[in-house]
Amino acid sequence: MNLTSRSTALGRLKANWFRTISTLFVSLMASFGISMAEVPAQTGAETKDAAALYTAAKKEGKVTFYLSDVVSVGERLAAGFKKSYPGIDVETYRGIAGQVLPRLDQERVAKIDTADVFLTSELGWLEARAKEDALLKPSPSVVSHWPEQFIYHGTIYIASVDPLVIMYNKNMVKVPPTSYTDLLAPEYKDRISTNPIAATSIVAFYDWAEKTLGKDYLIRLKAQNPKFYNGGSPAGQAVAAGEIAAHGIAAIPANATPLIEKGAPIGYVVPNPGIGIAFSISALGWGKHPNAGRLFADYVLSKEGQTAYNGTGESGSPLPGISGSLDASHVIPWDPAAYPPAVVNAFTEHFNSIFKTEH
Repeated sequence: MNLTSRSTALGRLKANWFRTISTLFVSLMASFGISMAEVPAQTGAETKDAAALYTAAKKEGKVTFYLSDVVSVGERLAAGFKKSYPGIDVETYRGIAGQVLPRLDQERVAKIDTADVFLTSELGWLEARAKEDALLKPSPSVVSHWPEQFIYHGTIYIASVDPLVIMYNKNMVKVPPTSYTDLLAPEYKDRISTNPIAATSIVAFYDWAEKTLGKDYLIRLKAQNPKFYNGGSPAGQAVAAGEIAAHGIAAIPANATPLIEKGAPIGYVVPNPGIGIAFSISALGWGKHPNAGRLFADYVLSKEGQTAYNGTGESGSPLPGISGSLDASHVIPWDPAAYPPAVVNAFTEHFNSIFKTEH
């Protein structure tokens, strides 16, 4: 996707976002199955190509899958892939972006067994690899049906768009917050948490907060004496345990729903105004199992894979017709192009100067 088409696509997404933000997620069921368009059937040539890729992947026998999304997403995708493609083992490594990216870089330089496919919110990192011609293209069947506005450089595919939410403990919060400014109220002092900067997406969120909610937002947040949790999953567990009353920084629905299903007293709301986060997938050209990596990426981008990924109502699929998916067109993700390393470093210094932390 060139810069002009990318700008146009982002403009369309932003227009959809602002038209619908006032009613977004009022009823999750109203968001399910908005478009029931079917994925085009494969042609005979595409079916033959898919069979050949599966045969080659089976000979490799294994795919190594790295992700910076939540654990439950990785488990669902791995299980679904093994069911669809028996005979190929899946080795999964999950961590926050600040853990996964250095590991990937080190393994690539050392030329040791590493990831074959990567699912991450760090689109900027993938774009840098795409410019190095280091990513593999998916199969023609994927290319033919995937919406163009969710493709970058022909090798990076946005696989999920998640709204950022505020999680809260129902036993501790009687009137749920509806905005990030609500977390600055006196009753939340010493009772909320936030994230240290461990990924570009966190920088994007805090930058958005200052630009949208006021230049003094981080200063006011600091005055609330928040606890730090490195990621939405441990923060969700802390909310469930009553260690904090609410967590509103860079949490997604998937951080809360597994705990809710186990009976934890957690609720979550989509703030107004709000922002989203996109997760992209690419097969890595330096992986030791390139065919299995491409096949796994193809699966995630298939109707079956998208149903496993986004069909739980926690996130939105860019692919139309996915039952249970939220409508991805209503959520505008942050733009990685706005956060090159120099901007990230400068904002991190700004953040640390306020919170005086080295987390």
